[in-house]
Amino acid sequence: VAGGRLYVTDAGANRVVVFDTGGATVAAWGDTTLELRRPMHITRGTDGLLYVAEYLADRVTVLDTSGRVVRRVGGSSGPRPGELDAPAGAVAQGDTVFVADFFNHRVQAFDPGRVRVVGRPGRAGAARLHYPTDVALEDSLLYVADAYNNRVQVFGRGGEYVRRWGGPLGIGLPGRLKGWFRVATGVEVTGGRVYVADFYNDRVQIFTREGHYLGQMADSLERPTDLAVAEDGALYVVAFGGKRVVRLRRRGW
Repeated sequence: VAGGRLYVTDAGANRVVVFDTGGATVAAWGDTTLELRRPMHITRGTDGLLYVAEYLADRVTVLDTSGRVVRRVGGSSGPRPGELDAPAGAVAQGDTVFVADFFNHRVQAFDPGRVRVVGRPGRAGAARLHYPTDVALEDSLLYVADAYNNRVQVFGRGGEYVRRWGGPLGIGLPGRLKGWFRVATGVEVTGGRVYVADFYNDRVQIFTREGHYLGQMADSLERPTDLAVAEDGALYVVAFGGKRVVRLRRRGW
């Protein structure tokens, strides 16, 4: 959500659709100039630009809010530093772009002139990632939706491990209890609150930045994949199973 507009990646149609906050369509981007290939999560950077992870193009496309391509990050497929294999989400702070590198089971930080790897493949342990799908930033902390480890992991901007949560001790077990996940697909951090799309539990869970459970929202959310909080406090959730975006009002969190 940016400037009274809602930007939604429409993966199957290889485009970005722009709505006003009332739900009316404003524009759709995806012509031969843009050439998006299965766009996944879309995030607004601190520079006001839109960062779109392209799952099938192994790159992140950076757009301005009129749909013009500003630059692209990545584009080479593979496991080496700087190469991507199906990026699912990206976020930028300053000159650094963080990318959830799905099939490589890691996050990569693209700094000017160098690339850093955050996390490593694996299950259960700290800083081990298993198909990460989304990333978010607040106050120099990087939050990772460690999707198929059923948890959220937090790192410093330099890549150092900070904490994790989800199920018992954040070891990666799936479940439906409060604070547990069954595939954590999207993460949003704003105002000291962490919002997590809990895909197979058909809900969004809300936590403090330290991982303490605050509540959940589950109104008409069929397989939620991503979410965004608007300036007026409204929560917009992509309900993948219903092929729609659901607008919810926060309940005091």
